[in-house]
Amino acid sequence: GISSTAASGTASTLRSPSDPGLTSNGAARGTGEGPVTARGRRTRERVIDAARVVFEERGFSDTRMSDIAERAGVSHGTIYVYFDSKQAILHAVVAALLVDLGKYLRANGNDDPVRRISEANLRYLEVYTRHARLLQVVEQVATSDPGFAEILSDFRAKHVARVADGIRKLQQDRQVDPRLDAGVSAAALSAMVEGYARHSPGYQVEDVHPTLTFLWLRALGLSDPPGAAHTHTPTRTSDTNADTGAA
Repeated sequence: GISSTAASGTASTLRSPSDPGLTSNGAARGTGEGPVTARGRRTRERVIDAARVVFEERGFSDTRMSDIAERAGVSHGTIYVYFDSKQAILHAVVAALLVDLGKYLRANGNDDPVRRISEANLRYLEVYTRHARLLQVVEQVATSDPGFAEILSDFRAKHVARVADGIRKLQQDRQVDPRLDAGVSAAALSAMVEGYARHSPGYQVEDVHPTLTFLWLRALGLSDPPGAAHTHTPTRTSDTNADTGAA
C-alpha cells in the first residue's frame, strides 16, 4: 500500500517542467506564496474545492474556467487572481490531494510485518476508493502533460522504493527469502494492488483486501493474518468507483 513517505515530498513533485513558474503549493505563476490575507486564502481554497468537484464531474478537457468560477461562487475574473490556467488549478488540486494522502497514510508502527502489510494494503484501498475519480482525471491529463506524468511517476517511485526498503529489512531479519530481488518484488506487488484498484470497478474494500493481502504475503513467504481469505469473490456495488485512475 501507499506509505506516508510516498505521499510526502509534495513540494518537489509539484514543480512541473510544463509549468516552470508554478509554486509547490499550487499557486498560479507569478503569485509567489499565494494570497496573504485570510479572505484571499479562503477564496483560493473555495476555488480549489470547487475545481475538484467540477473536474470529477466533467473531466479536465470539458471543464472551463467559468464552470469553476460558477461552482465556487466567484466572478470569472476572480479565478485569474489566483490561477492563470486550468493546469495551474489542477496542480493545486493535486497538491491538496497529496496533503490528504499524507495525513491519512501515516506511518504504520506495527512491529508485526504481517499486520503491517495488511494494514498498509487496507489503507491504500480505502484512500484509492475515496479519490478514484480525481486520480482518473489526473491520469488522463498525464497522457499529454509531462508535468503531471512526472508527478505520478515520482509518487509511484517513492512508494515502490519504500516498499523495497521494507522487504530488504525483512530479508536482513531472515523473514523473507534473500534470493528475492527487493526492487522487483516491491514493484510487482505494488502494481498488483494498484492494478486491481484501478481496473476492478465496484469492489468493496472489505471484500478484496483479504485476498490481495494473502497474495502479497504468500509472494514474500510470510504467514497470512487471522481471517485472511485464500479465495474470495468481490461483491459488486454500483459504479461509484468505476473507471478509476492510479494513485
